[in-house]
Amino acid sequence: MNKPLRSNFMSRLSQTESISPFVRFQLLVLISMYIGYAALMLCRNTLAACSVGMMQDPELNIDEASFGHLMAWHSAGAIMGKLVTGPGADLLGGRRMFLLALSLTAIANVGFAFSSTFALFAAFNFFGQAAKAGGWPAMVQLVRSWFPSTRYGQVWSVIATSSRVGTIAAGLLFGFLLTRLDWRSVFLVSAALTAGILVALYFTLKERPEDAGLPALLEHENDLSSDHERSDSEDYVKNPQTVQHVLDQKTLWQACKTFAKSGRFWLIGFSIVFLTVCMDFVHFIPAYLAAELEFSASSSSAAGTAFPMGMFAALLITSFYYDRLSKLQLIGVIGCQLLFSGAAVLLLWRLDVVPENMQAEVAITTIFLLGLAISPAYYVPMSVFSVAFGGKHAGFLVAIIDIFGYAAAMLFNYFGGTIAKDHGWPTFLSILLAVTLLAMICMVSFLVLDWRATRRATQPSTRFNDKSV
Repeated sequence: MNKPLRSNFMSRLSQTESISPFVRFQLLVLISMYIGYAALMLCRNTLAACSVGMMQDPELNIDEASFGHLMAWHSAGAIMGKLVTGPGADLLGGRRMFLLALSLTAIANVGFAFSSTFALFAAFNFFGQAAKAGGWPAMVQLVRSWFPSTRYGQVWSVIATSSRVGTIAAGLLFGFLLTRLDWRSVFLVSAALTAGILVALYFTLKERPEDAGLPALLEHENDLSSDHERSDSEDYVKNPQTVQHVLDQKTLWQACKTFAKSGRFWLIGFSIVFLTVCMDFVHFIPAYLAAELEFSASSSSAAGTAFPMGMFAALLITSFYYDRLSKLQLIGVIGCQLLFSGAAVLLLWRLDVVPENMQAEVAITTIFLLGLAISPAYYVPMSVFSVAFGGKHAGFLVAIIDIFGYAAAMLFNYFGGTIAKDHGWPTFLSILLAVTLLAMICMVSFLVLDWRATRRATQPSTRFNDKSV
């Protein structure tokens, strides 16, 4: 190795060694959030995994319609939770809110396991989802404290896979347990697993680098960039955390007025309205497979994991490319993904064109592809936008956007079960197809506005203007 190359290599090695403690804690925080949110999703999806078992319990008198009504309380609880935990995460901090969400969600599952009436089921489902709603706003604050903006796409893609891990684990693990235990015991198992994870995260999760004896993120990033000369405009675009956010000095009410004036806020909100409805199809998948293809309770729960498996694969892939693509390129990529999701729903709707002996395999594969196509649009753009646009109010912003989706999901869940019961699954899926196409239109429109806003942000005359944020 010649001397210049050796000198350059040793310089980089020395720099890597100097930042390794910070990187190690970043990874620890990321892993803690990952495992914790997977536990929240495990609790959240216990009801879906046990849905067929509950419908087959003669003591409960639950059918598709009443299950849909129960899931409406699920969405109502999430809405209430977002209203409380969004500003709560901004005030209490990400760590406290995250641990609180885990503990209350586990308690709700215990209460659900010992319930016997629809009113109690609805109450504990509402309470559990309200508690679980604090997970994402809490992580918004943790990500903002620990990671630079240039890695938001990668970090959120990785974190989002944790929700799929929790959903997959719920389907596979609980599907297996349902062959040996009743549905009430399965709820207790999910609560116990979450409680164990809560204890571990109490010791591993830190609110910000300073709590671990490390320099603040801004100081750390400035140290890394001290040896590299950058122009002022390039520094703002690539690392806007070196400039104070325009909303950091504003009250929550002032921030709300800024959000309301933003076209991007409304478009991402309506995108999440339709995407959440598509995502909530996962709750009906076991019932769909049992009714249309005669799957058993345990096998329908296990087969239903095809949807979250597709989402997991997509988000893992997204973590490698999202930050590398320009805003303009993202318009085409995400738009094509959502167009493909519409094609997947269309195939499920017209599954009768498939030979009967192949319908089960085709349905499961198509459900996998639907999850593959729809998850990047649902998770990543909203989270990246909220952290970048919201400043210190990012937790509240992501909660408000989520409320858009949960409000639509509440209506979908309430009427969806009735539609499937009274009019059949083909009618249910035809409505889902229309929703998928509306999601594509709104998301592409948001991405176009986001691209335009990024172009304006590079112009010095608009760099510190509220309207360009």
